[in-house]
Amino acid sequence: MNVPLVYVIVLNYNGAGWLNTCLASLRDTTYGNFRVILVDNGSQDDSVHMVRAAFSQVEIIENEVNLGFSEGNNVGIKRALNAGADYVVLLNPDTKVTANWLAEIVEIGENEPLVGILGPLQYDYASNEFNTWTKSAVPPHLIESEQANACPAWLAMDWVEGSCFAVKREIFLRLGYLDPIYFSFYEEIDFCRRAACAGYQIALVPKCRIHHHRGGTWNIQKNRQRDYLCDRGQFIYSMTDPRRTIWGNLKWWLITLGTKMKELLWPPNIDRLVTLVQIQVFLVANGLNVYNKWKRDQVLIA
Repeated sequence: MNVPLVYVIVLNYNGAGWLNTCLASLRDTTYGNFRVILVDNGSQDDSVHMVRAAFSQVEIIENEVNLGFSEGNNVGIKRALNAGADYVVLLNPDTKVTANWLAEIVEIGENEPLVGILGPLQYDYASNEFNTWTKSAVPPHLIESEQANACPAWLAMDWVEGSCFAVKREIFLRLGYLDPIYFSFYEEIDFCRRAACAGYQIALVPKCRIHHHRGGTWNIQKNRQRDYLCDRGQFIYSMTDPRRTIWGNLKWWLITLGTKMKELLWPPNIDRLVTLVQIQVFLVANGLNVYNKWKRDQVLIA
């Protein structure tokens, strides 16, 4: 019996403080046929040197500049597919995996042909308490999820978080890669929507569990940039649903804009107002790219 080949891609940007724990936990993974690629997005710390010295089995790809989450991961995805990967897993540096995490993902993937994207339940980084994403994503199943054996084999989801994002080879061949219109944030939600439009299912695998810090690679001084990119991604996502007409998407742009305005006007938040104006300028300047994305994704609808 052939054991599927899995490539795990760890995208790094100045994450030296997280990588040792992340890569050490991967080294303890029990699944027998996987390889790890570190894609470095132009880090200025000692990340690459540390990995090269301590984890010689990890393949390293060095991008000269920070390409963002989508394009940075796409570099690794292309390398993995060219090497024959049956599954590609995107894994954040601020995670640590459990020993059987990958075996659980592959088992569900192999038993469920229509499932194209899979993700784990997530604990807080330093405990076995479910983190905020898990609590918000699967509230009906939290109690039964306390005991892995009491859970369903998998749960149908609209999306799973990009911190641990497993994708079958055929999905990339059908959909293409992460959309570079998103520099960071919403790219995995967008990719899941594209997969759903093409007739695939997205699964959360309760027996697969990882620890995730959430936001650990974002420096606290960069919160404004993070807010900008996250909100910009939300606008792009709401304006490019291929299942809606162009007028329907413009309606959702107005809904998103109104929601953001309400959030920042009381209590007043001048920084967020400036960010919101910057995003609207970006959307106007890149209107053709946004429109073309919507048209391109419509082709995927099954």
